[in-house]
Amino acid sequence: MSANFWDDPIVILYIIIAFLVLDNLWATYLLLRDIRVAYKTDRVPTVISPYLPQDLYDKMRVYKIHKGWFTIVNTLLTVVIIGILELYFGFYAWLYGVAGKCAMAKWMEHEACVSVIFVLFLSLYLWLKSLPATFYEMLCIKSLYTRAKPPCLTRICRFVFDVILGVVLTTLVVVALVYMFLAMGPYAPLGLYGQSLILTFVVILLIPFLIDPFVGKRVPLENSGLRNQLENLTSQVGFPMSQVRIIRVHDPNTGSNAFFYGCCCLKRIVIFDTLLLNRGRRDLSQLPPEDVGKGLSDAQVTAVVAHELGHWHNGHFYKAILAFQVHLILTILLFALLFPHGPIYQAVGFAPGVQPIVVGIFLIFGFILTPYMTLANFCMLSMTRCFEYQADEFAYRLGYSGELGQALLKLYADNLAFPVSDRCYSSWNHTHPTMLDRLGRLAELRR
Repeated sequence: MSANFWDDPIVILYIIIAFLVLDNLWATYLLLRDIRVAYKTDRVPTVISPYLPQDLYDKMRVYKIHKGWFTIVNTLLTVVIIGILELYFGFYAWLYGVAGKCAMAKWMEHEACVSVIFVLFLSLYLWLKSLPATFYEMLCIKSLYTRAKPPCLTRICRFVFDVILGVVLTTLVVVALVYMFLAMGPYAPLGLYGQSLILTFVVILLIPFLIDPFVGKRVPLENSGLRNQLENLTSQVGFPMSQVRIIRVHDPNTGSNAFFYGCCCLKRIVIFDTLLLNRGRRDLSQLPPEDVGKGLSDAQVTAVVAHELGHWHNGHFYKAILAFQVHLILTILLFALLFPHGPIYQAVGFAPGVQPIVVGIFLIFGFILTPYMTLANFCMLSMTRCFEYQADEFAYRLGYSGELGQALLKLYADNLAFPVSDRCYSSWNHTHPTMLDRLGRLAELRR
């Protein structure tokens, strides 16, 4: 790359637009492949047919196709076409200028204050831009879930609270970033990495204590038979039974799930009560009719826990943290290379020498690093899918492959997850292998 090429704002603008177009066209191509599979698979796959009626499968299929075409149209209109116009006509430079004109007092002319106004205006603009798609999705795409809606006044109060909280948090984050960049100068990317590192470890430390109050309420396991099976399993592999938690989730529409999290004394295997047969209740009169019969048998729940123990046994949590740190370091290095380069700002409409901190962060993470972010996301997803296969193999070695296969089938049916997906689309979008792929791998292990 020649010096003239790197220093030409017009060329950089076209490169940014090319990144935007190619990334979204690739995502659209993958989604078209997935929609094509949904069109072709008009019958329930034989392996899941005992758990998923054809009429429900048809509804899921229509929902997937409708949602897919809506996503494609919305992406092409609001992300690609409007995005090109925003970049080409210097929308972000104009909006930053508007934010500067809103500085009514001398102290408001500080970059931190102007940046806060810019981010709030940008957030409002993005929200307004998303409203047509939001209304269409609410009114025209019939949801597969029947959710009880809270009263109108409650929803309004919740919306106002979310807006106020969002404004406060946005202000704090933007002011902290601007002052850090002004104080540290060329070493600001190092400070950004330090903040990210601290935040990562704070999250690791706090989330085990936040699962109960935010997701649901910890409850004792009423099923003595299941408790005995779980105690035998955990003692077999050396995992403390006291760290297996049953959570009665606040939202009854929460999908059936179990997951492993944490390390050392903070490790947890969390089981949502929606995973248990009849939500783990002895008294079925406490359950709504649609929840009766949902969930897994004791052996199937034990198999799912064996899978989660596979994540613990193979050190997947540590490996994921290490991979994320490598990704973070590469991202910060690229950011440090690009952030001070003036022609990037000129490419989107800023005058020479005008390089607002918050706009630079937005441009580089939102547009310039798109190719790297897309490839990094593909690599991370490939790693997590590999982890799932390894955890399934661990459950197989413990003798739970049959029960785990049955659990996967029932979970997909209970959670209304469409069971068929294009393999290429899945590799770029899904954290887990498809249910059919996992069943196929378990069948290979049993041969």
